[in-house]
Amino acid sequence: MPEQIYSASRLSTYESCPLQYRFRYLDRIPREEESIEAFLGSRVHEVLHKLYRDLRPGEDPSLADLLNDYHGQWGQHWHDQVKIVKQDYSVDYYKQFGERCLGNYYQAHKPFNHGQVLGLEYQVATSLDPNSCYNIQGYIDRLVRIGSGCYEIHDYKTSGRLPNQEKIDVDRQLALYQLAIEGMWPDAKEIELVWHYLAFGRERRSRRTPTALESLKSSTIALIDRIEADTEFKPIKTNLCHWCAYKNVCPLWNDHPDSTHAQSTKTSGNGRSTEVHAAVDLGGIDLQSISRDALREAIVMAAEHEGAEIRFAEHGQLWICASQLQLRANLDSTVDGWVRLSSESLAMLFRQVDLARLSAPFVEKLQRYLAL
Repeated sequence: MPEQIYSASRLSTYESCPLQYRFRYLDRIPREEESIEAFLGSRVHEVLHKLYRDLRPGEDPSLADLLNDYHGQWGQHWHDQVKIVKQDYSVDYYKQFGERCLGNYYQAHKPFNHGQVLGLEYQVATSLDPNSCYNIQGYIDRLVRIGSGCYEIHDYKTSGRLPNQEKIDVDRQLALYQLAIEGMWPDAKEIELVWHYLAFGRERRSRRTPTALESLKSSTIALIDRIEADTEFKPIKTNLCHWCAYKNVCPLWNDHPDSTHAQSTKTSGNGRSTEVHAAVDLGGIDLQSISRDALREAIVMAAEHEGAEIRFAEHGQLWICASQLQLRANLDSTVDGWVRLSSESLAMLFRQVDLARLSAPFVEKLQRYLAL
């Protein structure tokens, strides 16, 4: 039985790259490097934490107060191991990005008197099974009571991407926190999950049914079992590798210099997005096998989940026309506006399928295919 205590971020790390998971959580290899995105997010969270912690009835903190705190935190915590992956952007760009996040939040939520704040960076813990073998913990950015038996779990995001409602409704992190709150606060009859996408000044909200929460328990237990059974922790090469603090010790990158990665959305000089088309060569996989339909269905569902259009061509090629899909794979060549991706992209494709939360019968078909 598992002895580790898991968190949503720990589970997501394994799904993104099992080797990174091993380096971080099992081998505990120390890293001083920090991405500029993570650094910025920490500073914004600190300012909002202080805002609610110090708020007194009748007080009206100004935006200037928030930005002064932000600049102070930025200067206090800045270090020479902060890494900027996107070389086109400067430190000032990211600093101003954080200012915009705080400005958006301030304008949308002043005078900050929504509900009763019960906790900030509030630690929660729960078990997913009756025998307390599968244990989860985490920290809620802000826990709020709205009325009798009504709670809200708030989370701040400094991401530059705004997910659609479908993705929010299957997000695991805050739903795991809901399970914990239900156990810690017996009067909790209604719980709403609230994400603040600060760069856009937008909220995303979600409610989970008891059936959805039971399904979450089952899928999370299955994932933990998979992690506990893993003895290889194979790396997955994706565009996210450029942000990984363990890249210099990863076997996939030791002998290869950084390479350009394809993204489906590129921004032109006027700030508008242009489409990029992509092809994945499936020639190394037997699409004539008995489970060919399962693989095709998986690809279709993964593409639909990401809002992409696809078509199948002869000789086992999959073509993806993606206006919003971020393709995490190596760029091999470009012909007539189409990008041909290496076979390494298959690992990421299967990872997308794995995260799509497909029906049980279909997953069983796909697993039979992968076993071949």
